[in-house]
Amino acid sequence: MMPHARARCQSDPSARRQIDTATTLPDVPQTIGFALVSERQAQWIARTASRRIKTRKDWMRAVRWMVKAGFRRGANATTIRVAQDIAGRMGRSKDGHVAYCQDGMIRRLQLSERCVAQHVAILRELGLLVWVEQGSSMRNALRTRYGADFRHGDGGDGFARTATIYAPVAPRVWDDAMGRRITGEGYWARMPGVTDLGRELAIEEAREESQTAVSIPSQRRPADDEKTLHQTDLGPVDNSASCTPSVKPPKPRRTATVSGGKNYRPREGAARPKESQSTQKGRRPRGSTGWSVQRTAQVMAEARFVQLHTWWTQGTCVRQLAFALRPLFEAGWGWEDCARELGRWDVRMRPRHVASYVTSEVRRRVNQGALSLPDGLIASYRQAPAAENWERHREHYAAWKAFADRRTQETAALRQRVRAATPPGRQKGGRVPRGLQDARPENVLMSSEELRELRARTGPVRSNEELWAEVDEQAQARLARWEADQCERARAMGISLLPAGG
Repeated sequence: MMPHARARCQSDPSARRQIDTATTLPDVPQTIGFALVSERQAQWIARTASRRIKTRKDWMRAVRWMVKAGFRRGANATTIRVAQDIAGRMGRSKDGHVAYCQDGMIRRLQLSERCVAQHVAILRELGLLVWVEQGSSMRNALRTRYGADFRHGDGGDGFARTATIYAPVAPRVWDDAMGRRITGEGYWARMPGVTDLGRELAIEEAREESQTAVSIPSQRRPADDEKTLHQTDLGPVDNSASCTPSVKPPKPRRTATVSGGKNYRPREGAARPKESQSTQKGRRPRGSTGWSVQRTAQVMAEARFVQLHTWWTQGTCVRQLAFALRPLFEAGWGWEDCARELGRWDVRMRPRHVASYVTSEVRRRVNQGALSLPDGLIASYRQAPAAENWERHREHYAAWKAFADRRTQETAALRQRVRAATPPGRQKGGRVPRGLQDARPENVLMSSEELRELRARTGPVRSNEELWAEVDEQAQARLARWEADQCERARAMGISLLPAGG
């Protein structure tokens, strides 16, 4: 039997869905011309002719229209399914960027790797997808998910792979067909308005949506509802590794329910009258100046002028300097007065922390009386009263008094000994003579008598010429002794050192 005779056991080829077979869709005017984006350079976000699109609803409309138009052979319902999977993840980014995550798409769509890659390439050629970043592995989006927090080993094999990031875009041919006016070119083109045709299409679309909502009030519309666009058609989606660093979905805030425990407020406490409004207004958070936003901005501007006119305050934070100068500003000073006051300070080196130095110096000058400011602006130094000091040191006063008396007596006796050993005629503070050996260490400069004795015992100082002549004589003497030794050794061995001619 021939091999083709067993074809009855196989499925009918006409009944199977072919990927390359175009889906039967409504007719699209054939007068519209469109060139496929076949060059890879034109499929990048910086080189594309399509404009950016942020909402999944508009992008899916563009996808369906481009597929219906039949611009690309092989674009069919499977292309729309792949686009729906990508659109389901657009809401996680403020720009609509989506990580490729081919493994997740294969698992969710139940398609082969080749099929998914082929239909993604179709979307790129139709001008509906562009590359933002082309990663080293299409199966790993962990680096995109964690961003700067990614570490080696997070991918499972110790290699930091990168993910491919796509940006959904809308081709210009679709905007023209929908009656939309576009300004600019490329990805950053804008849509300022619509034409008359676009207005009519929008009215018709809104009318159809309202009729669908009235006819099916209790059901949700999976084709138009952005939240169920992907989940209703494809079921639950596993997006565990498809987030980019800047598009992590925010965690929902949970409100803690107050039911007993520490947050429970008893009935007696709830029935108590609240504090008066004046008491609540009198309280102020710690570290707050109580100034309004306008007052704070004005003070910062004044501090900026102070900084420009004082050399050692330049380079510091204007906000911190304004906070340090707040007592002067509250006293009614202007920036000229503040700059004049800071100029009087003897600052020879730039302080490491200018604001801290200004705060401490203002407080010190106010407490010493060198700077006059209204009361209450600067906290005074804490000074213990005299009675408190006496109570604190009364038990140690007797011991301190005895130590002071003993020290005075010992010092007086030592002065008497020094005065007795000092010869008459010596001024106060002069050198102690040699009679008192214990009073002068060995490394003290010698007296005039000692210098005279040392000069008498020391010979005259010789000049450099004499020293060099002496060195030459010593060298000649050593050379003569060496030659004599060599001659004696040769004579002993019977060797003649005379030249042959001699």
